Amino acid sequence: MNSSTKNVTNKPPSILITGSSGSGKRTIISMITHNKIADGFPIGADFVKLTINETPVMIWSIGGRSGYRPLLTRYYRRMVGFILVVDSNDHEGVDEARKNLDQIINDEYFEEKPILIFANKQDLPNAMNNDQLRNELHLDKLNKNIKWHLQATSAIQNQGLDEGFKWLMNSIQDKNDKINPIVETYNGTIIMKNDFISLFNITEFTTFIWKIISSSFNFLGNVIKY
Repeated sequence: MNSSTKNVTNKPPSILITGSSGSGKRTIISMITHNKIADGFPIGADFVKLTINETPVMIWSIGGRSGYRPLLTRYYRRMVGFILVVDSNDHEGVDEARKNLDQIINDEYFEEKPILIFANKQDLPNAMNNDQLRNELHLDKLNKNIKWHLQATSAIQNQGLDEGFKWLMNSIQDKNDKINPIVETYNGTIIMKNDFISLFNITEFTTFIWKIISSSFNFLGNVIKY
C-alpha cells in the first residue's frame, strides 16, 4: 500500500475509519501510509489518498469525540465501506464500540456496505481475542446481508493491517460489480474536508469557552466563600 497527495479531477471512492478515542485510528493510518507510528496528537478529522490492491481510495478519518458524530451520518451516503477500530484491551469501552457499530448499520445511508472491524492492540496481554469481541459486539446477531470482517490487529507492530484492507477492497469491488460505484469530484473532496475542519474548530472553540465559564464560576465561588 502507498499514499499519494497528487490532485486529480475525479477522486476515488471514499472509506470512513472511525472508533473511540485512543483505539488506534491515527496509528493505523500512519502505518499504512508511512510505515511508522504517528507523531504528535490527532487533529480530529483528516483524509488521505491510498492505493490498495492497485485501487485508489480515499480514507476519511474522524476523531472519537461525540461532537464529531453528527458529521459522520451526513457523509455515510458517500462512503463505499467502513472501518471500525476497536481497542481490544479496553474491556470497559467495548459498549461504546458496540454503539459505534450500531450507529453505522442503523443509518439510513448505510445500505449494507462492507464493514471492516480492526480488533486493535492484540499485542497487549489483556486484549480480548476475536471470539470475545465477536460476542461483545453481537456480530453474529447482525443482519445476514451485512458483510463484515473482524481482523485481529496490532497497529504499532503493523500486523493484520494488510489482510484487513485487502478484505475490504475485495468486498467493495464485489459490491461495485453489482451497482455503479460512487465517484466524486475533487471539489467535493475539498468541501468534505472543510466541513470536517469547521466542525473540529467549532467543537474545540466550544470546549475552550466552557473552560472559561467553568473557571469563572469557580473563581466567583471562591470569592463568595471567602
